[in-house]
Parts: sequence; structure tokens; C-alpha cells
Amino acid sequence: MIQLLWKLYLRLKYRNCKLRGASFARNVKFEDHVTVEYGSHIGASFIGRYTYINKYCMVDKNVKKIGRFCSIAYGAKLGLGGHPTNWVSSHPFTYDKKYNFVENSIDFEESEEKKDNKTIIGNDVWIGANAIVLAGVKIGNGAIIGANSLVNKNIEPYSIVFGNPAVHKRYRFDKETCSNLHELKWWNFPINRLRKNIQYFNNPQLLFDKAMNGDI
Repeated sequence: MIQLLWKLYLRLKYRNCKLRGASFARNVKFEDHVTVEYGSHIGASFIGRYTYINKYCMVDKNVKKIGRFCSIAYGAKLGLGGHPTNWVSSHPFTYDKKYNFVENSIDFEESEEKKDNKTIIGNDVWIGANAIVLAGVKIGNGAIIGANSLVNKNIEPYSIVFGNPAVHKRYRFDKETCSNLHELKWWNFPINRLRKNIQYFNNPQLLFDKAMNGDI
């Protein structure tokens, strides 16, 4: 009942978003026109504008931020954490109060060795169906993660990776174009500027040249 009321509150607060997910964290914030489809669980702290999260995705609380214009496909799992490997047992009875062994839950992910264990997804990132991104991984702007991949280390901007574990295959563009797009940061353009110049988005170099010349 509490989660149902919370979902209703979020839908009222973020009226221009489509928030159909199964559950949402209490601290989550959305920018404009975010879509979360049915069956997805959202624990992230922040999701940027026009990002799309398909059905039955799991976005764990370890995800600090998902950037703008991201495409997250069916069944992706982001920010998955682990269990303590240097404790006597890896089972959660040692730190989760629901098993009635400890009075208060212990967040071992907040320990000193785990303090930077937050996943950050950049802008314009495409994550394929059923891909898994582990806690603490940083994915750069413009990266593409292949379907069914396991991402256990940071991914460079505009890199295409896939596999288990995911490995770099190539960049989306040549080095200069990747650098230009990273500098341009088009995802921060006002919406009316994006609409006005959408015809150039199939030509990265032309878009960059016009932006540098002040034509857009």
C-alpha cells in the first residue's frame, strides 16, 4: 500500500514522465520526460531527461545517477552489489535484520572498502537487453553495452562493449569525432535547440561544425 501511494505521488509530481514501474526508491528524482515501463524496479537516486527504461529492469540502490537520453533495454540489471566475502559467512543473515539475527541492518556496502561502490551511467548510453552492470562501475557518455553482457569494470565514452565479461570491441566513431561529441555535450542543449537542429543528428561532424560556428 505504501509503495502504491508513493507511485501515485511520483506520477503526480512528475506529470510529464511515464512512470509505470513496479517500485521506486524514496529518494529518486526525475528530470523531464523519463519513461519507466512495467515491472521495473528503480532504486537510483537520479534519472536524466528523456531516458527510457524498458520492462522488467532492476536498477539497484547502488546506482547514483543515470544520465540524459539513455536507452535501457528489456531486463537490464544495473548496480548489482554483492555479499561480504571477508566475513565469516556471505549470507545476509549476518547483516539483514529480517532474518532476526541482528537488531539493526548493517549496510556493508558503506564500509571503507565499498565507499565508492556507486554505479554512474553517463548520457546517451545504450544498455542492451538482459545486460548486467555491477556496483561501482562508471559508464562513459555515448557508450553501448551489448545484450546479455556482464560489465564489471569502467567503460570509456563512446565505447562499444559486449561479452561476459564485457570487453571493448571498438568506438562508435573515430577518435576526433568522439572527442568533439564529448566536448559538445548536446544532451545539455535546451529542448527547443534540439528540436530546431534535429536534422543534423545523423551527421555528427556537421552537427559539431555548426555548433562551433554558432549556426545552431
